[in-house]
Amino acid sequence: MIDWLLHADMFTHAIAALLLLGRVGDIVSTRLISPTLRLETNLVVQRLGWRFAWLSVLVALVPYYSLAIGIAGLAVSFLVSASNLSRGWMFRALGELEADRFLLSVAAKSRLTTALGFVLSGALFVVVAGLVLIWLSRSPETGSYWFGVGIVVYGIAIAIHGGGFVVRLFRRVQSGAPAV
Repeated sequence: MIDWLLHADMFTHAIAALLLLGRVGDIVSTRLISPTLRLETNLVVQRLGWRFAWLSVLVALVPYYSLAIGIAGLAVSFLVSASNLSRGWMFRALGELEADRFLLSVAAKSRLTTALGFVLSGALFVVVAGLVLIWLSRSPETGSYWFGVGIVVYGIAIAIHGGGFVVRLFRRVQSGAPAV
């Protein structure tokens, strides 16, 4: 039954271990920033909660099914963790509720099109960086190709989750909903 695990090579085990590290990094960094998931941009995680977030560590088993998809997932998980940690200090200092109030006050002073323009432009640059790595790799047979695919997927996730978060934030401002 676990023959696939016992007979995998060391490279596959290493990718699985790194993917587990990336998933745990994402979850722990999210927990440090947003214990109630108020600031979580991924709507699925926000709605399903911490049990679902911890269940996502099972993604670390993907390399045993497909090494290529596991490498792509590794890129996504590492980049999400890095993004969380790069701004985590501010949200930790403010506290989750105050950070939410801050984001609402910024949205109240801005326009949705401006905010989406910045989020989507940033996402586009990430996608282009991934496409460049794919292009430089020259073959889907290489790990770097699939790492590039992961970077592209991360850029798309920024567009979807980051863009969705911004839209939800502006809707809250328009409805006059206070930060609760």
